[in-house]
Amino acid sequence: MPFITRARIGYVLALAAGLGIGLVTVGAASAAPAKSRPVTHHYSLAASAFAPDSLSSVTNDYLNIWDPAKLTNKDDSRCFDAGLSLPVGSTLKSITFYFWRGDTSGILEVNRQNLPAHAFKRLVKAFTGTSATPTYSKITKSIARADAVVDYTRYAYSVGVCPEGTTAFSGVTVTYTQP
Repeated sequence: MPFITRARIGYVLALAAGLGIGLVTVGAASAAPAKSRPVTHHYSLAASAFAPDSLSSVTNDYLNIWDPAKLTNKDDSRCFDAGLSLPVGSTLKSITFYFWRGDTSGILEVNRQNLPAHAFKRLVKAFTGTSATPTYSKITKSIARADAVVDYTRYAYSVGVCPEGTTAFSGVTVTYTQP
């Protein structure tokens, strides 16, 4: 039978106490995982990504002067649309429209189409305003929290722009987060 001394008993007790403290510390660390912060991303579309929305008169054609950075329109009833393709479950935060402010105010929109209900909701609507001399400008609009989570099970998302007169559209940047 091994000889037990006070030194050996002290060593065994110290070892047991150390293991106990180590287990409690590891257990506490794994019991409360750190919260992850949402990561911010950006999704941009150039003017060249937009397709004509309507053609009210075949005598007035669209005009972009073969410049993918500038979409213009001489007819007040001409608009352009582009679909958005963002990660499912991401949260829309804001959209920034880039344009040349001209003599006629243009319309800027973000829409969510409810496909099963054959309906839509305008998430953002803005106007470019006017300027006597063309001025390169931008407008940033927030997306309401109630409509911000991207859900493709029933919705489709798009951006619409109606540049009028000498107002010209350049593109958009959508800011969104992912968990």
